[in-house]
Amino acid sequence: MKRANKIFTTLIFVFLYIPMVVLIVASFNTGKDMAHFEGFTFQQYARLFRDDSLLALLGNSLIVSVLASSIATVFGTVAAVGIHGLNPKMRKTVMSLTNIPMTNPDIVTGVSLSLLFVFVGSRMLGQRNSLTFWTLLIAHITFNLPYVILNVMPKLHQMDSSLRDAAMDLGCTPVQAFFKVTLPEIMPGVAAGAIMAFTMSLDDFVISYFVSGLDFVTLPVEIYSYTKKPIQPKVYAMFTLLFGLIFLLMVTMNLMQLRSDKKKVAQQTKVPSRGTVIARRVIAGFVAVCLVVGCGFLFFQGRNQKVTINVYNWGQNIADGSDETMDIIAAFEEAYPNIEVNYSTYDSNEVLYTKLKNGGITVDVIIPSDYMIARMIREDMLLELDFDNIPNYSFVEENFRNTAFDPENKYSVPYTWGTVGILYNTKYVDEADVTGWELLWNEKYQDKILMFDNSRDAFGVAQYLLGYDVNTTSEEELRHCAQLLQEQKPLVQQYVMDQVYSTMINGEAYIAPYYAGDCMQMMDSNPDLAFYLPEDQGFNMFIDSMCIPSCAQEKEAAETFINFLCDPSVSGANMDYICYASPIAGAKEHMDEYLAESDVIYPDEQILSQGSSYSYLPEDISRLVEKLFMEVRNG
Repeated sequence: MKRANKIFTTLIFVFLYIPMVVLIVASFNTGKDMAHFEGFTFQQYARLFRDDSLLALLGNSLIVSVLASSIATVFGTVAAVGIHGLNPKMRKTVMSLTNIPMTNPDIVTGVSLSLLFVFVGSRMLGQRNSLTFWTLLIAHITFNLPYVILNVMPKLHQMDSSLRDAAMDLGCTPVQAFFKVTLPEIMPGVAAGAIMAFTMSLDDFVISYFVSGLDFVTLPVEIYSYTKKPIQPKVYAMFTLLFGLIFLLMVTMNLMQLRSDKKKVAQQTKVPSRGTVIARRVIAGFVAVCLVVGCGFLFFQGRNQKVTINVYNWGQNIADGSDETMDIIAAFEEAYPNIEVNYSTYDSNEVLYTKLKNGGITVDVIIPSDYMIARMIREDMLLELDFDNIPNYSFVEENFRNTAFDPENKYSVPYTWGTVGILYNTKYVDEADVTGWELLWNEKYQDKILMFDNSRDAFGVAQYLLGYDVNTTSEEELRHCAQLLQEQKPLVQQYVMDQVYSTMINGEAYIAPYYAGDCMQMMDSNPDLAFYLPEDQGFNMFIDSMCIPSCAQEKEAAETFINFLCDPSVSGANMDYICYASPIAGAKEHMDEYLAESDVIYPDEQILSQGSSYSYLPEDISRLVEKLFMEVRNG
């Protein structure tokens, strides 16, 4: 039995730590493929420390984690002492309430806190930007408190209460007794709570996603947008360093715990145990670092005299200097040293709309798709552009002006355009089956088919297959589309957006409808992938455009940024990274020849004539489409 227990325990630890071992090994790999170790190198770590953007994101995460864990440790310790002093019945009730935040789903906590911050900030205090660094910090303190209390309470139960009473009998005040007797006794629990709070805060994504503004983004939130491209090995190096930091903290905590077990021997004298001394030094150093980091953050924030614009774009939708492309934002800041760009990402038009509609953030530049622009124009969510500040608009090709979604060219400047088609794996999909949208309903490929995880594109596929207008407002036709999607559901492996990248590239799924530019990137990573447009049935042709929302605070600087992106050389270099088509005349001349001549990115005019664009749908129809899709998706 003992041998079986040992084997079982070993298997559990292997299962837990093998992924970390693979990650650490990959961080020292000269190649980019985790599956093949080509040689040992420290090059990825060198690249990491040269990447100012990644280091800045790591710095943001450390700032929040250190401050939140420090504040939560202080308040949590005081709360634990207070709870311990209650009568047993009341103590049990309060502890049950304290444990609720730990069992509550993170998404519920994140959404509820976001609604609270927006209500208080926007509605009660009249702030335009109610989601900031401070709301992020408050949220982290909130979910850290229960972990601190949970670690401190056992130490309070173990402590001999007569020690505190004796200290007070000898002349100590309650406060003196706490610092001279109680705190040294419970210090291992306090340290454990602080370390637990720090790790939880450093790791958090879900709550941070909902409560952070665009002025302060943490590493986990930004990493979420990296799923659109294979993760670069330098990110593995960062994860390895973070794992090392957490591992060191846990070892420190365990050593402190071991030393605390011996302190009863040291209590026979007035000299504090060595474990207590070490614990005090660790906590004091921890608090000192918190204060220095926090004050430094506030100091440098106050000294920043540059104009800062907040740019909100799709994930991985601008060249960042990787893959030997131009770093667009760095190039802009070099050309305009008085303007600083704060760049954040979203993964769907609907997420963008919700963030802006809730009023929790201030944004200066957004890049939504055509139908969403029409909706925002109708709801007065966009500002009219001053084209005197955008002289490069003259490079925009004529067929991208006076669009259906912005017929008077008042609110938008085209950024990219593309099509929606079907990506499939030639290794597993029979070419005879590649005829039209019906491939997504082919039972031969059950559980190997992916589908859009947004209502407009999913319904668009069904509408093209059924021969309906993609902008139909007929409830009967929309319900027919929902029925068709319901029939498809047993064949669908999963509903995805950016997750399509890893799934298709790794061959876990064989068929997926998606955007041409993204498909081009996936085809570069897996040569077995191919793309086609069901031209006989029709397909979506979209335009993503740059706009300035009504909440913008730096309109002129935002227009300067838009103008920069309309420069043919900049647009061409940008398209080399994101693999979409440019609406800027002359941009092709600055693109990689392979991409500029690709019929995936630039289909011929005859094929494009079969495409159609989404238009704005009335509010009641939009709600119906969303409702029907959720019934299909979750039913």
